[in-house]
Amino acid sequence: MNVTAAVGEQDDALRPWTEAEETYLANAAGILSPENLGRALGRTEASVEEAAGRLGLDVRCDGSSFVWCDHCATWRTRLNSRTGWCRICTMREQLRGRERACAEALAAMAPSERAVYEKTEAERQSKRLPPHPVKRLVSATPDGKPRIEEARYLAEVEEWEYRVLKLRYDAAKTRLRRMREKTGANPRKAGRRNG
Repeated sequence: MNVTAAVGEQDDALRPWTEAEETYLANAAGILSPENLGRALGRTEASVEEAAGRLGLDVRCDGSSFVWCDHCATWRTRLNSRTGWCRICTMREQLRGRERACAEALAAMAPSERAVYEKTEAERQSKRLPPHPVKRLVSATPDGKPRIEEARYLAEVEEWEYRVLKLRYDAAKTRLRRMREKTGANPRKAGRRNG
């Protein structure tokens, strides 16, 4: 251990815990690993474990660790190492781009084509959305079951959000392809006509 780290640990041990830090620790204990809790609070892992013991909290994780997505301000199972965004934020951005392209393609249609397209598009049915995850109620027990249930629920909600966004993205992608085919501006088929 280097001298700077030793000094940092001494400062951390002497610095009293604030009420806000203890509240954060109580809410995230068992969901985040002690290492991630320490990183989020600017404290060492040892300090986090000592405070958790003093407060009667179990900081053991059930194996599914969460990370904070700054873009959507939500706990997520993982982040993209390149962008720092979760997969929900990435999919939302892709969906926005696809919907912008759909709006541009619709605006490029002649009024008569647009009327036919809007009528036929309105007759199409959407796929059913997956059912929303259900949070099971678990009585408070010292073995950490409520925290494990909370972690399971957060992971299931993230998966559900992703599936809903993916359905919307795929629908927008299909709409855009059909609009481009109506106007003859489909970039994939343009290469085949010329070749």
